[in-house]
Amino acid sequence: MSENQSLKNNILTWRSQFFQAIAHIAPASGIVMSFQFMATRSGSALPLAVVCAAVLSLLVAYCLSLLTRKYFGASGYFQIHSRALGSKVGFTTSWLFFIYEPLNAFMSFFGFGVLILEPFSQAHLGYKIPWWVAIVVGNSIVMLCSLTNIKGAMRVTTILGIVELIIFLVFGGILLVQADAPFQPQYFAPSNSADGIGGLLFAFIFAFLLFMGFESGLPLTEETKDTKNATAKGLLFSVGFASLLFIFLGYAFVVGFGGGEDSVSFAKSFGSADSPFSGTLAIKAFGAIGPWLIFFAVMNSCIACALASQSGSSRVFFSLGRSRVLPNWLGYTTDKHKVPANASLFAGFLTFLLGLVFYLLSHGQKIMDWFGFTAVVMSIALLALHFVTCVSVFVAYRFKEKDRFKHIQHGLIPFVTACIVLLPLCGSVYYNPDKPMSYAPWVVGIWFVIGLVVYNVLKRRQPQTLQALEHEMERFGHGHQMPVCQSDKTSI
Repeated sequence: MSENQSLKNNILTWRSQFFQAIAHIAPASGIVMSFQFMATRSGSALPLAVVCAAVLSLLVAYCLSLLTRKYFGASGYFQIHSRALGSKVGFTTSWLFFIYEPLNAFMSFFGFGVLILEPFSQAHLGYKIPWWVAIVVGNSIVMLCSLTNIKGAMRVTTILGIVELIIFLVFGGILLVQADAPFQPQYFAPSNSADGIGGLLFAFIFAFLLFMGFESGLPLTEETKDTKNATAKGLLFSVGFASLLFIFLGYAFVVGFGGGEDSVSFAKSFGSADSPFSGTLAIKAFGAIGPWLIFFAVMNSCIACALASQSGSSRVFFSLGRSRVLPNWLGYTTDKHKVPANASLFAGFLTFLLGLVFYLLSHGQKIMDWFGFTAVVMSIALLALHFVTCVSVFVAYRFKEKDRFKHIQHGLIPFVTACIVLLPLCGSVYYNPDKPMSYAPWVVGIWFVIGLVVYNVLKRRQPQTLQALEHEMERFGHGHQMPVCQSDKTSI
């Protein structure tokens, strides 16, 4: 192995994993861009939908933590699923990663530009700053940060994450203190949903998507000290913290806006409000400076999310380039800081390319329809990965670690979690009948077939690349090595 094909080891801790996940979850931007839409169907039962999503997210994080104690590497899901399910199943399912993580940085800046920057600049500056400015400026900042050493990038991610958390915790706290009746337990009752169980399920699906990104630290495991424990702690602590945060803020914003006794009226008033977070609620909590504080917090959130996303996706590109699954030039690091510069530039180039595509689509088209389409594609891909993760837990421990298999821990919990994951997965597939959202399942299916074709071509022409990828952690673990069990070489 060349010195320029290795990452710097033992420089990150479980705290780095924690803040990587929190930054990727992007609480501030997730709340501003999702809560209002969720409330159109759930009404003032929005906090209950968040509770349900938090339980599912904790179950998925727990299942993933069981696997990260066994398998890890810069290729993330490619390594984990290949080791648990065999290279064919692992590679083709993990191929879905490419229509999730690499798109995330673009979606962060695009959503910020269209939903936040344009209306905010028009209202407070008197002229509209076009959405593409957010992509050009934001992605340039992220690319520069990603080319520094990983500790520097993580420091920026941590600072930005802390700033947004402080602002939004204070935001929610002030709204509760100001409320005449801050204690409203009916908001956690299913009967309070504005559209019955269907409305609650609708909000649950989108609430679960708020937690997307808690697994973003997986590709950083080669650079993490005490990888097995640090990654598991980062996963569980980040989801636990995000759960408490979303439940608290969901409740605070419903109370602050005036959920009242009539959930249907709340759904209409809150759902149709003009920028409730950066407008009504921000002014109520902070006065005239409120909209600027919320704008700053969401901007921080989007930059931190994009930086966390690029840190993860660039290392997957690097790992697959190093194993020669992707072009070899992606698999090199810089001499000084050992960062995957080529892979980082490639990830940044993809963001700019997507920005250009959407700019062209915006002429004569409903740009938000294509934004929604991309979000649904990403959601289906990630939910499918979560489902495969649950299956991987059972297979890995039932067939490869028989002496460690426990029926509840490795059997019942993954089975129940997989069944629940199917709810938002099926909802994402069947609850979007309008075009272009209805195309999303077909795009994911076609992409999966492409992955299957790529796998078969590699197996026939370059079988050594798949073997290198499957056993990456032994070849590049640098102190994290685990023995390769003979059973690990089997495939289901």
